[in-house]
Amino acid sequence: MEMGAGKVVVIVLVMVVVWEAATTNGLSICNLQEQDLKACEPAVKATNPSKPSQECCDAIKRMSPKDIRCLCDYKNKKPSVLELVGVDPTRAMELPSLCEAPVQVNC
Repeated sequence: MEMGAGKVVVIVLVMVVVWEAATTNGLSICNLQEQDLKACEPAVKATNPSKPSQECCDAIKRMSPKDIRCLCDYKNKKPSVLELVGVDPTRAMELPSLCEAPVQVNC
């Protein structure tokens, strides 16, 4: 049992180091830049999400179908990564609809 807990701690530490490095060098996920991610953060929080801001919606509307597929991969294959940083994967995938973006989300 201790071995499993140790692995979890190592994974979390690695993720923190990667997260710190990414934010230092300018984070980008699925073609969303750090400022776009920060603008959308209140709208995708796991607890008490707010309505997406205009800045967030503008970023979502700039996303290509390839970028949306990338987000789908996070939702379907790596949801724990999103949840670790307080993002509700389901809520994140609702942003294109909430922002009335012209991209289709089917994941």
